[in-house]
Amino acid sequence: MDDTESEYMCCFLAKEKRMVVFELALKAVVVELQMKTKLNFWRYLPPEADGGVLTFMLITPIGGFHWKPLDDSPRPIQMWKRGSELEAKKILAYEEGGSNGRLRSTVALVLASESTSDAAVEAYCISLDTESSRLCISTNLLGAALYRHPDQPGGVHFLPYVVYVFEDESSQAQLCIQELSISTDDASNDKTLSLGEIAGSVHLDIDTTCYDAPTLSIGTSPKTLCCCLDGFIVVAMRAAGLIFAYDFSAGDLSLIGRITLDHFIVDAAMRYGNKVSEVEVVVLICETNDMTLDGRIATITLSRD
Repeated sequence: MDDTESEYMCCFLAKEKRMVVFELALKAVVVELQMKTKLNFWRYLPPEADGGVLTFMLITPIGGFHWKPLDDSPRPIQMWKRGSELEAKKILAYEEGGSNGRLRSTVALVLASESTSDAAVEAYCISLDTESSRLCISTNLLGAALYRHPDQPGGVHFLPYVVYVFEDESSQAQLCIQELSISTDDASNDKTLSLGEIAGSVHLDIDTTCYDAPTLSIGTSPKTLCCCLDGFIVVAMRAAGLIFAYDFSAGDLSLIGRITLDHFIVDAAMRYGNKVSEVEVVVLICETNDMTLDGRIATITLSRD
């Protein structure tokens, strides 16, 4: 949806290597993009990621591109290069966060792995500037996301936090929130992205129950889905069918819900609720009691009240 509240749908025609954007009210194609190279991953980005307009991220073997199909010249603009760390890696998830103070993200988070089954999930942060500084968060974690504190004012430069889940030495799942920082070398003026202080961490109490995953073309990695919105942090343990919900708005990880869904979690996302200080977690879960391979959508409401 753009600032005029028009709704759009984007489709990728794989055989034709073509992106098509539809305006839903008019039921008309508004723009097409013929890909000149292989498209490894793509997704919609929130408007604040680039100029407050409709934007898609296109990831190719070269790197990541912002595509704004409603621009007068809708040509993809390269935002970062893959580099040796991400070369030939399978892209599992992507998001952007932070702000340069002028409606442009400052950092991208990429989850990737080797193409082999059960390969470890790697997480990298990439600065969205001319240098594309890369930071390896981990080469073996369960899931990750970017977090913006709800009190962060708009119109100023800031970096997001990194939220990630990993297994410690005792194979216990841990949720960790860590700051990001950018330093500049005085001699070369090169910028380096690095991890700062740990803002919070907590052990996740997970049952041994494990639900079978359905056959998914996108695979079942990462094992954990992390979602952040308005001070809430949600961790979805996919195979365990388990949701952990925390409130981090006051700077401490306060558990506000541990929800058992009794189904494999295919996907999860967050959106604002109908009331102030309320959000909704929307999950797609797999039916386990029949052979139809159907899914079910469930909504969980979280509130500070």
